[in-house]
Amino acid sequence: MENGALIVAEKLDVTVVFSDKGMAKLLDEIKTKVIAHVPNTETEQGRKDIISLAYKITRSKTLIDDLGKGVVADWKKKAKLIDEHRKTARDFLDDLKQTARQPLTEWEAEQAIIKEKEEAAEKEKILARIDAFFAIGMVLPFIDVALMSDEDYESKLNTLTKEHYARLGKIEKERFARKAEEAKLAIERVEIERIKAEQEARARAITEKEASLILEREAIEDAKRAETARKELEALEKRLAEEAKIKAEKDAKEKVEREAREKIIREEAATAEKARLEELAPDKDRLLMFADKIHDFTIGELNVKSQKARILYGETIGAIQAVEATLRLEIKEL
Repeated sequence: MENGALIVAEKLDVTVVFSDKGMAKLLDEIKTKVIAHVPNTETEQGRKDIISLAYKITRSKTLIDDLGKGVVADWKKKAKLIDEHRKTARDFLDDLKQTARQPLTEWEAEQAIIKEKEEAAEKEKILARIDAFFAIGMVLPFIDVALMSDEDYESKLNTLTKEHYARLGKIEKERFARKAEEAKLAIERVEIERIKAEQEARARAITEKEASLILEREAIEDAKRAETARKELEALEKRLAEEAKIKAEKDAKEKVEREAREKIIREEAATAEKARLEELAPDKDRLLMFADKIHDFTIGELNVKSQKARILYGETIGAIQAVEATLRLEIKEL
């Protein structure tokens, strides 16, 4: 093979190549060699082999095209026919190159989709973890949560959850204690007033009989008041417990509703991002095709003799290749 092509220039008879049967036979020969290649996108060497095969097809196209150009001056009468064959060869080999590279192109597209899904899943996991921390009263930066390993996250969440519910229990216990203390003070004030009234009543008692009746009545009233105070305290404790239960149920319901709203917001954001990426896809494909054309241009060779011309040609090719590399990097950022 010459210059990496799939055909050998010295073995080609231009009078045969640039004929209907000769061109068809040559293209079939190239196609047979291409079809014989078994593409493998699973290994680095396999992907390099696909790129090498595509390059050889391009070199074969250039070789055929150059052969045609070389005989145009001598075959002016057949120039139109040769040009038609050249176009046929270019179109055919361009399509064949695309077909040969298709497994790698599809593999690259699949890898991009896989990477995008993995990144979306990782972001979703981090947002869910941020929500979990928020639910127990902790607001953590996105980057801090993203750097946590699964073990660190589970450990920190468990610790903070226990602390959160311990604080809630302590607050509720203190509130219950305050209510009970207030009730106790109220009962004590009633008792003091009762005792004062009893003392005044006894002072007003004139006879021993009246005093006895008063004491008996006071004993009965004391028992009634004690029973009433006991029932009031039980009712107060029951009401406080019910209020605590209602508050816990309300907090749980609000958490579920908040998480549902936040999930909808995340799904809408993910949908918008997906739509944006899908809108950019056609532009990326066209830019990639343009980059491929630049690459095809740089792998050709210019037959120049002077050292200055070769240096100038090498510098120009290097600049174009740098532009191609920059373009491909920019395409990845779209």
